[in-house]
Amino acid sequence: MVAPYAIADDALLAQCDITSSSSHGPGGQHRNKTESAVRLRHKPTGLTSQCEDHRERGRNRVDALKRLRVRLVVASRGSSDPAWMAPYRRGRQVALGAKAQEYHLVAACCLDALAAAGGSLADAARALAISSTQLVKLLVADKEIHQAANAIRAAAGMGAVRG
Repeated sequence: MVAPYAIADDALLAQCDITSSSSHGPGGQHRNKTESAVRLRHKPTGLTSQCEDHRERGRNRVDALKRLRVRLVVASRGSSDPAWMAPYRRGRQVALGAKAQEYHLVAACCLDALAAAGGSLADAARALAISSTQLVKLLVADKEIHQAANAIRAAAGMGAVRG
């Protein structure tokens, strides 16, 4: 079974309740006149994400979807495919950052490897064929992924990953 964070955008959006509203906070008259803020609720899991950073509803939907994918990654273990890292691996480095479209797939691999290694960064990095430093960079690139990695390590009695 394919993890919900790994399916196509249209298929994932079909599993969501989508609501729009006017944005709140600073931004003047344009921000409060249009319903550009987007909130997604993933029906099978109940996880939510929202975005009201942009004036265009379409851009907010794209960013809310990215945030939802990260939350789905954090909520599930053991459904990643190590092949997802192959296109980005350059020797023991990974050419990908948190803003990349497919970051959530690489992050899923990293969290699954960390969980399988009992929280050991060195063992997880070895399993992924990347350096420990590169693994840490990937784990701390996103706040929610970083918190999930620290939860895995805390459950194993280990200290937090510092970024």
